[in-house]
Amino acid sequence: MSLWSGRAGCWYVRYRLFRCRKAPVGVCVYCGRPFCHDHGRFLPNEAAVCNHPDCARRLVEIGEFKAYKLEAEARNLAGACGHPDCPAEVWGQCSRCRRLFCEGHLSEVYEVYYQLGRRQRRYFSVCPYCRRFYKT
Repeated sequence: MSLWSGRAGCWYVRYRLFRCRKAPVGVCVYCGRPFCHDHGRFLPNEAAVCNHPDCARRLVEIGEFKAYKLEAEARNLAGACGHPDCPAEVWGQCSRCRRLFCEGHLSEVYEVYYQLGRRQRRYFSVCPYCRRFYKT
């Protein structure tokens, strides 16, 4: 989405009546809404994120996920399971975060996809943290 397509102003609306009329300076990487300096921010990696609650929550979740991956990687370098307070040896890898875990902390989930008009299942091994992102 370009900076000037659609509306010529910021996305922010207060009380469903008052719209911000300032010129947009960026477009959110998550929702694609244009925003002004007051209703968004630029991250150090040059990504732009608006102040919409869904986008702010998503940004926090990504920060938590990066911290979790770093902690699990530190435990993996010591030869232990990536789950906190688990001294067991590694057994397998999580398909989502790519960290190593013991057999007790890996579970199997599947995703449904269609191939040649037939419904198929693709199975994954995931850790407890990544399991919350799958329905099964």
